[in-house]
Amino acid sequence: MKQFLAVLAFAIALPMSNPAHAYIKCDKIEKASKKKKCEKKMDKRLAKMRANQTPIKTSDVGKEFAYLDSKKLFESDDWFLGYKNSGYDDIDALNEKIARAKGVLRLARYAAYVNKTDKKAAKDLGGKLMPRLKNIQEELDAISAQLEKVNMEQYTGMDAMKANVALVESTAALATIVGEVPGALAALGPIVGGGLGDMVNDAVQDASGGVINLKPNASK
Repeated sequence: MKQFLAVLAFAIALPMSNPAHAYIKCDKIEKASKKKKCEKKMDKRLAKMRANQTPIKTSDVGKEFAYLDSKKLFESDDWFLGYKNSGYDDIDALNEKIARAKGVLRLARYAAYVNKTDKKAAKDLGGKLMPRLKNIQEELDAISAQLEKVNMEQYTGMDAMKANVALVESTAALATIVGEVPGALAALGPIVGGGLGDMVNDAVQDASGGVINLKPNASK
């Protein structure tokens, strides 16, 4: 994961996919039948997430975002964000950290949404997000290192198998964040201005290679 920002040089050219605000996406569809199909799909997706994940609060992402807690943003239909409980404390603790890191990117998209109606609020949020975005590489590196250090030898029998599956899922969840970074940066760019472009350029120049290497521990 240490070199992941190098992929931005390629990924920034790709269209934004898997938007965090699914229902807002559906609202843009004019044809009634397609809109209904979109909403049905999102209903199913949201129900599955709510059944399997524990939502986090914006203050879990950082105390600077506690002022948004009253909105229960990450419990809402459009911005739901949580983490899966595997039943293994060390892995679940990392799952929560992954959700917090993803929350930074989710809030960047939310800032872009707010910017349509309240530019001051969006700019205030964008300003709070910038320090975290500048350090997102280090944040993800740290989580990646902790995933690699999970002691799988503590688990035996079926627990060993289930814990390994949980670890693979956590590793995959962390890897997907890489694909979300360009969209989050693109969303925040119009709000915070040129400083964001400088940050991306510096990060890409400092990185060497674009291979994401996240290998979960195998049970022994």
